[in-house]
Amino acid sequence: MDILCPNCATENWLENQSRCLNCEAILRRCADCLNYQPKNQVCRKLAIEIESREAEYPRLLSSSANCPYYSPRRLVQSARAR
Repeated sequence: MDILCPNCATENWLENQSRCLNCEAILRRCADCLNYQPKNQVCRKLAIEIESREAEYPRLLSSSANCPYYSPRRLVQSARAR
């Protein structure tokens, strides 16, 4: 599935990329995940607290970077589907 990079808005293939091909930003952010509750700063699936700074700017070793439950809010629609 394609996802927009939160940093540069480049389309990236999420299944085999953890970083953006253009700017190398980490693609999986808790802030973009349907399982993250920003108000409470909690991941519903992992049942852990994740501070807003970590949710917005994850490191490669962050919980979101390799999360098996990651479900992005912002998907890219192909130009053919529009």
